[in-house]
Amino acid sequence: MDTWKELQWWDCGEQQVIKEKLDELDKSGATYCPGRDHLYAAMELCPYGNTHVVLMGQDPYPNPKLATGLAFDVPASVRKYPPSLQIIYDELQSDLQVERKNGSLRSWCKQGVFLWNAIPTCLAWKSLSHERWTEWTYLTKEIVEKLSERGIVFVFLGRVARQYAKYVDLRNNQILEYSHPSPMGLISKKQTFKGSRLFSTVNAKLVENGLSPIDWRL
Repeated sequence: MDTWKELQWWDCGEQQVIKEKLDELDKSGATYCPGRDHLYAAMELCPYGNTHVVLMGQDPYPNPKLATGLAFDVPASVRKYPPSLQIIYDELQSDLQVERKNGSLRSWCKQGVFLWNAIPTCLAWKSLSHERWTEWTYLTKEIVEKLSERGIVFVFLGRVARQYAKYVDLRNNQILEYSHPSPMGLISKKQTFKGSRLFSTVNAKLVENGLSPIDWRL
């Protein structure tokens, strides 16, 4: 496989069901996150052949002004970060003494970090409202399986994302699993995100695999 366009999901019934469900929401006037134009932003910014790290979260920010189609990312103009992004930045500061200037993570994508939410959509202001949209699971499962053929680093953050760790081929890939970087996740008693040194750990594993480390400052 050379590009995301070759995923079987685009031609399966599940993709059609997702389209129909979103069409129904549009007809009813309901707002969902992210907007239709940004559903597959992660694929657009991080090509399959350039992906070296998967950073998988739960589902989008339920605030329509924040959801961009990239896990944990917010528009560069946002000044007050959502708690999960702030916690990520706190860990980045603690781990590598890096302080980023805004909440856009697009530069990470361009370096090969695939920022994917296990459940790509939710209703506005209702986190996990599309958790029962099982059609999305087929897409996320196929993404993990296809990337697993490449020999990369997978990072699964939180309960929802960690369900997909079982689809990774452990013979040539590296897996990291932590709690979700949210206030609730911080009280987790095992594999907590805080203090994980995620960023230096990812880079060390990339080097082990013969890949270039990510410059998290960019």
